[in-house]
Amino acid sequence: MPKFSVLTWLVIIVAQVTYGLLVYAITRSYYEDTSVTTSQLPAASPEPATHPQVGSFDAVMQPAVKFQPSSEAPATDDPALIARLADDYFMRKEYPQAIELYERALRINPDDVESYNDLGLSLFYIGQSQRAVEVLQTGASKQPDFQRIQLTLGFVQAQTGNKEAAFAAFNRAIELGPENTVGQEARRMLNEIE
Repeated sequence: MPKFSVLTWLVIIVAQVTYGLLVYAITRSYYEDTSVTTSQLPAASPEPATHPQVGSFDAVMQPAVKFQPSSEAPATDDPALIARLADDYFMRKEYPQAIELYERALRINPDDVESYNDLGLSLFYIGQSQRAVEVLQTGASKQPDFQRIQLTLGFVQAQTGNKEAAFAAFNRAIELGPENTVGQEARRMLNEIE
């Protein structure tokens, strides 16, 4: 192992500390520039129409991805990024903002069945049940084997009193995966309306 003088060790230590501080400063700057403070968020709108208590259904249906929203519309045409931002608004129950972004994502990528699902659920939660059913049916027709949209369609149909359509959608969701979480939730909800 080579022997270094005290001056060499001092230079190495200073270089390492400088490098560490530089990485820290760049990382901190990045997160400060992209994070949102409370003062930047738009003023809270009045509470949207309340939706029925649906128990464990909420846990199954809520989008899993979290994304910190900015107060401005994203300056991107990336439908996945827009949908993630919409998912965060959805999780915070800011449905009008979520709806606007899901619609934007669908204008860019009209085959995104996940966005149809989340848009339909958001519309239902603000009291636009008929439009929610239409959106969900459109999404289900684009990808009939997408289990989650079948569950959501069944849920909305059941809540609006259309039990026959709810039975059909729940049964389809069960057929697509009886043992997974969505299939089990469909079975539970089907048993509740029988």
